[in-house]
Amino acid sequence: MIVCVDLGNTATAIGVLDGTDVKAFWQIVTRERTGDEYGRVIASLLARDRIDVKQVTLGAVCSVVPSETREMLTALSAELGIEAVLVDGLNDCGIRVVTDDPEEVGGDRIANAIGAFHAYGGPAIVVDMGTATTYDYVSDNGEYRGGVIAPGMNAGAGDLWKRARKLPAVEIMRPSKLIGTSTVACMQAGIYYGAVGQVEGIVRRMWGEMGAECKVIVTGGRAGLIWEDLGFEVTYDPHLTLKGLAYAVDPALRL
Repeated sequence: MIVCVDLGNTATAIGVLDGTDVKAFWQIVTRERTGDEYGRVIASLLARDRIDVKQVTLGAVCSVVPSETREMLTALSAELGIEAVLVDGLNDCGIRVVTDDPEEVGGDRIANAIGAFHAYGGPAIVVDMGTATTYDYVSDNGEYRGGVIAPGMNAGAGDLWKRARKLPAVEIMRPSKLIGTSTVACMQAGIYYGAVGQVEGIVRRMWGEMGAECKVIVTGGRAGLIWEDLGFEVTYDPHLTLKGLAYAVDPALRL
């Protein structure tokens, strides 16, 4: 089995995969930790779900938090005794990264492209709705060709009530109707359908630039909220990033 870790700006996703089958999944708040602290956290999670660490043979990490990357790799290799691999634009990982500077592409975006290509085929666009909403394009022959980075739902909503003093903080949710009759309802509709419109608009413009429509896979913390309201067919895969990490470190899964 493989321990896959997606170190994000807000939350860190940790999964145990048997092949690409997710056997266990946890999320922890991303904050500064040492390698031994990460090791204790992961060991306790494995023990809680009765997963023997001796059954885990590989570790895969992608990260957008440089200060924590080495500590997590240390946790897997030194603390838990697992061979740990960093997935980024410089490593052979099952796709080719064809951008101006492969080193600058976030490992989570590369993992998403790997997961989309090997699980669903290309060409494909991956929409990952996290702290930022990212849009990534992988071609029919497994080339990662770049994408778009836009503000996420939380970032846009937080900026709204921080800057507009008369607007309150509201729960981000699907409203019962578009036209609100209270300030809270108006804000919820704007945040929710603003995100829907962003995804629809950017994906359609990407299709236009690509010259053809292609499959769309959505993932990330907010994707489960909006994917059914998108105006085109999508595949919702909440664990795409972790599956991509598994494909990246185990070539046998790509066959």
